[in-house]
Amino acid sequence: VCLNSGSYVFYPENLEGKTRTVYLMGEAEFKVAKNPEKPFIVRSSNMAITALGTEFNVKAYPEEDIITTSYVLTPGYQVVYNKCTADCQVLTANMKDVTAWQRGEIVFNKATIAEIIQTLERHFGIMFYVSTKKRNQDRYNFVFKENAGLEEVLEVMQVVVGQFDYRLKD
Repeated sequence: VCLNSGSYVFYPENLEGKTRTVYLMGEAEFKVAKNPEKPFIVRSSNMAITALGTEFNVKAYPEEDIITTSYVLTPGYQVVYNKCTADCQVLTANMKDVTAWQRGEIVFNKATIAEIIQTLERHFGIMFYVSTKKRNQDRYNFVFKENAGLEEVLEVMQVVVGQFDYRLKD
């Protein structure tokens, strides 16, 4: 298991029983040994992903309405589950973007400012204080390479998004 920032996996001391069940809060890449007699199950919120033996990514942060799981052995597809509507869809995925966090990259595709802030808070372990309640609902695409610093990210966003100032404290 490889965990993204702000993520936790909970599991029993031993995986006895008929299944290997773990509980995820956040995002993780799983590489599961094949064992048809004992399926591997990732539980998060009200969704369970069962794998007999494969490699897959699950993004299930509690504060986000969407749970996404991408199966690496079926390249180019991901399952997207909406916790609010219980809607589940199989969509095409860009695996390079899905696994970008494992390389230290930050990728936003059609993300709102609120979604971007949420991700940056987790990634950098910081907190944003926004002085206005008014936020646009525009969607943005950004790709930040490995080890991009917070100031670099904010400077690029300021050029693209415009109309905001920022201050870094402590």
